[in-house]
Amino acid sequence: MVKFTRVKSSAAPGPMRSTGRLTARMRQYEDYVNAVKSSEVGQLTPDEGETTRGLALRVSRAAKRVGKTADTWVRDG
Repeated sequence: MVKFTRVKSSAAPGPMRSTGRLTARMRQYEDYVNAVKSSEVGQLTPDEGETTRGLALRVSRAAKRVGKTADTWVRDG
């Protein structure tokens, strides 16, 4: 069972901050999403060590952050 305790807000740790590298990557994917017009489709090809699932997840999250929706699919692997 989970243990619950109350702590004064002044004693609670603050939220974790994103690292500069993570923020840059998030901004990169937001730029990809914003670059695609409604009549277009964007295509990403994974680099070595990246998965298509990872790319799709990052695109979906970026679209949500910028207030858009994204349909993603994998073709040829």
